[in-house]
Amino acid sequence: MLAIALVQLAEYQYFETLERQGNERLELYASTVQSAKQRFDYLPFIATRDQDVINLLKGENQASQVNHKLASWQLESGAAALYLMNREGSVLASSNWASQESFVGKNYHFRPYFKDAIAGREGQFFAVGASTGRPGLFLSRPIEVGQQTIGVAVIKIDMKQLEIDWASGGELVLVTDSDGVIFLSSQEAWKYKSITPVPQAILKRFVTEKKYGNNRVSPLNVLTQKRSPQGHKMLELSSPGSSHARPENYLMHKRLLPELNWTLYYLTDLKGLVEKRRYALLISGLITILLALIGFIVVNQIRSRHTLESRVAKRTKALNETNRRLLEEIDSRKVAEERLHQTHEELIQAEKLAALGQMSAGIVHEINQPLSAMQTFIASTRILFERNDKQGATENLEDIASMIRRVTKIVGHLKGFAGKSKGQTTAVDVFKVIDNALLLLGPRLNKPGLTLNIKKPNHPIYVTADEIKLEQIIINLIRNGLDAMQELPVTEVHKLSVWVEVDFDKTHILVSDTGNGITPENLPKVFDPFFTTKAIGDGLGLGLSVSYGIAKEFGGDLAVIDQAGPGTLFKLSLNHKDRVSNGQQ
Repeated sequence: MLAIALVQLAEYQYFETLERQGNERLELYASTVQSAKQRFDYLPFIATRDQDVINLLKGENQASQVNHKLASWQLESGAAALYLMNREGSVLASSNWASQESFVGKNYHFRPYFKDAIAGREGQFFAVGASTGRPGLFLSRPIEVGQQTIGVAVIKIDMKQLEIDWASGGELVLVTDSDGVIFLSSQEAWKYKSITPVPQAILKRFVTEKKYGNNRVSPLNVLTQKRSPQGHKMLELSSPGSSHARPENYLMHKRLLPELNWTLYYLTDLKGLVEKRRYALLISGLITILLALIGFIVVNQIRSRHTLESRVAKRTKALNETNRRLLEEIDSRKVAEERLHQTHEELIQAEKLAALGQMSAGIVHEINQPLSAMQTFIASTRILFERNDKQGATENLEDIASMIRRVTKIVGHLKGFAGKSKGQTTAVDVFKVIDNALLLLGPRLNKPGLTLNIKKPNHPIYVTADEIKLEQIIINLIRNGLDAMQELPVTEVHKLSVWVEVDFDKTHILVSDTGNGITPENLPKVFDPFFTTKAIGDGLGLGLSVSYGIAKEFGGDLAVIDQAGPGTLFKLSLNHKDRVSNGQQ
């Protein structure tokens, strides 16, 4: 009875948590799905009001001019395609007129979005492209002259990015149409499956409309269905893409999207439910054992009392000795347990302090420069407002907003402190980072007598890194060079050089100065934490140490290079990255 009660309580609390999390996820994903459609609503409307489009449908204009206009609208908006159909459903002009997959001359009179629009209504229809084979959401509007509908304007929206974002986040999200067929999913194997079996009449309609192309619609392999205490469905499904894998249990949350006539589903893996039940059973078992032991001890004491009374005189001494040893053993165990607990707490505190030390060093170095730059921009903005230079002030405010976004991104790193880090490296433009670093260090670089030599190629160079952290490395290296040259007399050469060299798979960022350099005895300690040759109060000696750690984190290296002349040369080596476009295929 105790086990049943504890299991039910654990299940109820577990499902309460999942329900709250599921509702939050549904709210988020519903807004992203709706915004993906709403950002393109205006395009068909614009096309219906364009005079060149109307003239083409009336036979008073050539298709060439309209083709170019549709292509420019499509390119600027980022839509998959934008095209124009006459009353018979034939495409007269299309944004992809110049490609091999051109819609021009094709007839899509069988599509529901065409039938709705030609009847004077706005249409929307998700389907696999009849010409391209790529799925998308089609939005249509009638083009009317007077009371007569003379054509239809259609836009195709590629919603593949939603699926990519869901999958990269490790979420199980899917969207079904009004017939219960999954057409958007973070699991590719679940696409074009149905939540429940689809009647044959609807399947025939899919074929007529060519809604899902050559994809065969079949129901998901749902083994069992139950209900959670909150009324949500619990499904046992076979793993996507495999008929031999072990089935998984999911909690299903759903939300209707009335504007689109779709249903959004969010599935939560119920693996944690088994663990909750196991813990509840374990606790109930321990409590039961404890009660049994207490009962056994009580009964045993009652039965032994009469025997002990008759033998008390003989056993008093032995019992006293035994009690003494037991008390000593109890005391020693208490001392050992206290020491163990104390040691454990010290280890936890030491680990936390070490982590906080590393984190605070990185945050101080990464936030300090943007904050200084914002202070400069704010002061400059005040002056510009006093001069009534609204354009300059607006540009400064935009720069301040950019800095705030960067600082916000840096502060966001702290969120991962309590859990496992999910930091990711991407393709980063090296000279974009260098330009950002130079912008932050502008006041120090604009000094008389300082020569700044930045060598840039004619094409971008990408490396595998985190943009903000890479920028911090560049800032640290440039600041070290500036600090080193600051100690030189004014008559000496003050030259700071930054350039990039590319090997087969490595990109090297080199920063040199004409300062006093680093003595041979200090070279092995350059990247040690808290090592600095500056005066007390001028630095903590963490800049190069943090930079070295970040470079290793990227899979690269940071080193001091011997050179014949004066000064110091730092070489930052990172993995070369070829940027891959994610544009429309």
